[in-house]
Amino acid sequence: MAVSCQSIGKVYLRPPKMTDLVYYQKWWKDSLANYLDLGRMNARISTQAITDFKKQVKNRYVPGWFTIVLWEDFFDEVPVGYIRYRQIEWKKRRAEIAVRLGQEHWGQEIGQAAVGELLAYLFFEKGLEEAWLKVASFNQRAIRLYEKCGFIETDRIMDEEHPELTWKVMSIHKTKFARISP
Repeated sequence: MAVSCQSIGKVYLRPPKMTDLVYYQKWWKDSLANYLDLGRMNARISTQAITDFKKQVKNRYVPGWFTIVLWEDFFDEVPVGYIRYRQIEWKKRRAEIAVRLGQEHWGQEIGQAAVGELLAYLFFEKGLEEAWLKVASFNQRAIRLYEKCGFIETDRIMDEEHPELTWKVMSIHKTKFARISP
């Protein structure tokens, strides 16, 4: 069964809508966020990836993507970022996750709430056992966020195209998440 909305307090996750595209484009053009997420100065999301995403949103089929929304009241919701899962390995029962918030919402525990909601969905709705992610080793803000959510470093890998860049691979198991979640 597909979940259309996950909520915690005033932060909730929902599938992307056409009206969200202006926010996604703003987030994807943010050079600092691109640097922190992609590990390189002047890194950009590919035009083809953006075109494909727009088509999926238009068709209302965007597997694995959720818009992170602040819910002010019944009629006022504010998209503040996105979170996604991909690369589900069904035999190992694990998936990769990624999150991005608009800079104006950093440091407000929104990312932590969104990651917790996505993990609950993956573990208890999708039946997965593990979630993992890659983060640039210099992105200390993101690393602290993931550690607060219970992730631990499991590996380090060097970027093949940019050998000066090292990625931390971090993961969390369902049993640990269940133990630390309220």
